[in-house]
Amino acid sequence: MKKKFVQDKATFKTTTARTYTDAGFLLVPGRVSKTGTQQYLRRELGLDGDPNAPVVVYRPADEVFSPDSLASFDGADLTVLHPGGLVNAKNYRKASVGLIRGAGRQDGDFVTADLIVKDADAIKMIEDRGYVELSAGYTAEYDHAPGTTADGTEYHYVQRNIRINHAAILPKGAARAGRQARIFDNQPKGNTMSKITLDSGRSVEVQDEATAALVSDYIERLKTQITDAATAADKQQATIDGQAEQIAKLQVAAADDQIAARLKAVADARSNAEKVAPGVAFDSIDPTEIQRAALTKARPTVDWASKSDAYVQAAFDMAVDQVGATDAHAAQKRQLAEDGAQRIEKPAVAAYDSYAARFTQTKE
Repeated sequence: MKKKFVQDKATFKTTTARTYTDAGFLLVPGRVSKTGTQQYLRRELGLDGDPNAPVVVYRPADEVFSPDSLASFDGADLTVLHPGGLVNAKNYRKASVGLIRGAGRQDGDFVTADLIVKDADAIKMIEDRGYVELSAGYTAEYDHAPGTTADGTEYHYVQRNIRINHAAILPKGAARAGRQARIFDNQPKGNTMSKITLDSGRSVEVQDEATAALVSDYIERLKTQITDAATAADKQQATIDGQAEQIAKLQVAAADDQIAARLKAVADARSNAEKVAPGVAFDSIDPTEIQRAALTKARPTVDWASKSDAYVQAAFDMAVDQVGATDAHAAQKRQLAEDGAQRIEKPAVAAYDSYAARFTQTKE
């Protein structure tokens, strides 16, 4: 059997009162240790093998509540966090913030002790920063006697001859034995129950207020996750619907008649653009952009880039009509000139033929 110094940790929320002395010391009971099984690392017990391998230790009630073990609580020091070992004459001034008054006493599966916290900073950490969990630092002997507890938990060692050296005040969540070994609350509330309303609308009651808050927070986080997931699904579906609509439009645009119509529109735009602005350069197959390029060359004083497609279309049609009217007028003038020339030419030819006939006629 091996004797070893270790540190237990635990936490609890119950109902009693915190009181203060005239000197400002905090008097408060707290649950410091408990029976049952706890898990340690092999290095914590000084065992050979993998130092980080877990070892389950059984703390039987007859050892935890033995008169000698309970008596060792009286006068044990209080520390904020563990000093890294036993509190002794060398580190007492630096480590201790108070003490335990009187022997420990059984409280169900726990040992409750009366704490006197004397250090002002430690009191502030308890009241304002949530340092309410307790961790016992003690020496004990470890008997390698594997077995199984009444509830079926397997263990490797049995802890015996437990002697308390100090109790460390820890922040929430740092306790080895969970949240059931802690400084008691400052207000007596009796056995009050907290009500939690589930998502289904059904209400359940939870005795531990802290647990009720955690459960409520968990439910709210689940609701948020569900809402976020639904929103993401809606966005994804909207994307899918938009893509399907785009595919449908592309399929329509890819039809033979649509392609033919598109080619004709481009060809017509290019042909008319050449009339409106001969020699214009095209860098697009969009009919409207072709029209815009032609108008930009034909009428450079207008900012055609800022004009709407409808405005460009109307202006281009007018320009084409003007070009057509000019061409028609030019053709009419050419026709009139040709007709005039013919009228002049025919009489002249007839007169010449008559004149020539007079000189060439044969006399009888």
